[in-house]
Amino acid sequence: MESLRQRQIASLVRMLHLNSEPNSTDSSYAATESKSNGAGVPIWKVLVFDSFCRDVVSTVLRVNDLRDNGVTVHMLLESQRSSISDVPAVYFVQPTTENIKRIVDDIVRDLYELYYVNFSTSLPRTLLEDFAVQTTASGTSHQIAQVYDQYLNFLCPEENMFSLHFPNTFEAIHNPSMTDTAMGALIDRIVTALFSVLLTLKTIPTICAPRGNAAEMVATRLDAKLREHIMNSRHNLFADSAEDIVTQSRRPVLVLLDRDLDLSSMLTHSWTYQALIHDLYDIQLNQVSIVQDDGSGRISKRSYDINTNDAFWESNAMLPFPEVAINIDDASNAFKREADEITRMGGVKSLDEVGDLNMGASTKQLQRAITTLPELTARKANIDMHMNIATSLLEMIKERQLDVLFQMEEQLGRQTKVSILEAINDPEKKNPQDKLRLFALYMLANDGLRPGDIEECEAALKLAGCDLASLEYIRKLRSLNKMNASITSPALGTGTSAGPSGDLLGKFSSISNRLAGFTDSSSLGSIFSNVRNLLPSRKQLPVTCLVESAMGNRANAGGLGAGLRSAAGGSSSTAARMFEDFVHFDPKQARRGNLAGSNANALRGSLAADGAAQEAIVFVVGGGNYVEYQNLMEFAQRSTPRKHIVYGSTDIVNASSFLAQLSRLNGTS
Repeated sequence: MESLRQRQIASLVRMLHLNSEPNSTDSSYAATESKSNGAGVPIWKVLVFDSFCRDVVSTVLRVNDLRDNGVTVHMLLESQRSSISDVPAVYFVQPTTENIKRIVDDIVRDLYELYYVNFSTSLPRTLLEDFAVQTTASGTSHQIAQVYDQYLNFLCPEENMFSLHFPNTFEAIHNPSMTDTAMGALIDRIVTALFSVLLTLKTIPTICAPRGNAAEMVATRLDAKLREHIMNSRHNLFADSAEDIVTQSRRPVLVLLDRDLDLSSMLTHSWTYQALIHDLYDIQLNQVSIVQDDGSGRISKRSYDINTNDAFWESNAMLPFPEVAINIDDASNAFKREADEITRMGGVKSLDEVGDLNMGASTKQLQRAITTLPELTARKANIDMHMNIATSLLEMIKERQLDVLFQMEEQLGRQTKVSILEAINDPEKKNPQDKLRLFALYMLANDGLRPGDIEECEAALKLAGCDLASLEYIRKLRSLNKMNASITSPALGTGTSAGPSGDLLGKFSSISNRLAGFTDSSSLGSIFSNVRNLLPSRKQLPVTCLVESAMGNRANAGGLGAGLRSAAGGSSSTAARMFEDFVHFDPKQARRGNLAGSNANALRGSLAADGAAQEAIVFVVGGGNYVEYQNLMEFAQRSTPRKHIVYGSTDIVNASSFLAQLSRLNGTS
C-alpha cells in the first residue's frame, strides 16, 4: 500500500512532467520536443512557486530530485525574475487573487515560452473567470498551455503524517476576539485541505468527531463537501481508476479530534530520537538547525536535512535515544571497517587519498575501490550528521537533566507535591520551562490538588524564573470544562522504566571526538550500557485509545479503559460513553445528517462486516506532535492484523511553541 507521502510525491512528479506520466509524451509540448530532439530527452523547465507551495515541495523533494525531473531553476513567485524566453515554466501556487495577478504580469512581460499553471487546490470559478478575462484582455491567453487543480495543499514530513501548515491554530480557535466569520473561514481552509488529503489517498471515509467544538464543525462541513462532490460532480475525482474503485471496499474511518482532548501529550518530555529532536530543536520542513558552542565562546549554527529515504533515520526515528546512540556507534564502526578495507586494497591511508590509488593493485581491487567510494562517502556524511545531532542532544540532556524529568513523567502517578517541589527547586535543572511543563503535567493528571498546594508550587515556579501565563490559561480551560469533560491524561504510572533515578547519565561521556574522523576506538555501546533500561512504557495516549475504539477493536476494550484512566481515577466506560456521543457521518449515504448514539455501532459495522476496521485517518484540530504520531504507529504495528493509520494536524508543534500559544491566550482571556 502506497503511503500518503509516496502518493504526494507521485503527484508532484507528474506535475513537473507537465501533468503527464514520467517519460511519457502525452502533452503537446513533450510531443513536440520528442520529435525534434528524440525520445528520452528531458524537457528542461523553470519551476515557480509561492512560499506555501515551496514548503510543500521542499518537504518531500530536494534540489537533485527537481533536477532529475527537468527543473533547472526554481524561484519564488514574489521574487524579481529575469526573462528566460525559450523555456516553459511550471507554476505551483495557491489560488489567490494576488497570485493570479502576478502570473498575468509574468505572461505580459513574456518571461517564459509557455505557462503550465497548477493551483495547490481547487480554483474558484470567480478567480478562473478573472484569470481568463485578464489574459484575454492582454492578448496572451495562447501562451497558457495548462491550468490544473492539484489538490496538494498539505505537507508530508513523514510517510503517513501530514500537516496543513496552519501555525497557531489552537490560539486562533480559542481567541475570544475571533469573529464567527473568521472562524468560518478557518474551518473552510481546514476542510479544503482535508479534502485534498482524501483525494490524494483516493478514499471517501466515514467521519466521526466529538460534539461541541471545532472538530464537529470540520466534520459537518467536510461531510457536506464530500457529499456534494459525489452527488453533483460530472467527474468523480475519487474514482479515477479500477484499482481505486476496488480500494473503496476497504473504507477507513476519519477521526477528527480537538486539541483540548489532551494537552498533556503536547507538554511531555520525549525520549525517542525523532520526538526528542523536535522537542529541543523543532523540525521545520524536515530540516533541523542546531546552535552549538565550540567551547571558546564562538557560536555556530548548523542545519541538517532529514531525508526519509535515510535508512538509519527510518529504522531509528522511533527508538529511545540511548539505543539510537549505540546504533550510531555500530554504524560508525562498520563504516570504519569497510573504509579500512578499501584503503588497504588501494594502497592509501584514507578515503581522501583514493585519487592516489596504487596502480600496482589488481584491476578488480581498483574497480571495487572506485565503485564503492561514492556510497561510502555518502554513508560517512550521513553518519557524521547523526553523530553531530546525537552529540548536541546528549549535551542538552545532561545540561537540563531531561532523563530525570522523563522518568518522573513516566511515573507521574507516583509523584507527590514534595517530589515535584524538589524538582522545581533543584538548581541542577536549569531550564525554567522544563519545570513548568513538569508541574503542568502533574496538575493535569491530578484533579484533586488542593489550592494551597497549587499556590505553593506556583510560588516555587516563579522563584525559578517561570512565566506562569500558560499555566494560568490551562487552569482557565479546566474551569470551563473544555478539557476534562471526558478524558484528561493517560495512565502515566503504569509503564516500566529504570529503577532509582540516580545518575542515569553517569556513564554518558562526550561523543564529540567521534565525529568526522572516527578516530576513537572506544565504543558508545559501553557508554550507554546502563541507560538501555530507561525505555518509554507502552502506554496508549488518549488519541490512540479513541482511534482504537473508532476502529471497532472491541477485543481490546479493557485496555482502552486502562489507557484512558488518569491519575485522578476513571473507568473504562468513560471513553466508551465519550465515543458513543461522537457525531458520525457517512458521505456516501443518501440521507444527510449525523448518525449519533447507538447508530454509531451500525456505522462501524458497515465498515468491515468481518471485523474491525483496518484503516484510519486521524486529524487533530489545534496542533499535533511526533509523540502522538509515534504512539499511533506503534499501536498500528502491534495490532493483528497490522492496521494502517495516517496522522495529521493543523500544524506540527513542539512544547515550547505550544506554551507560547497558551501564554498569549492568557493575555486575551
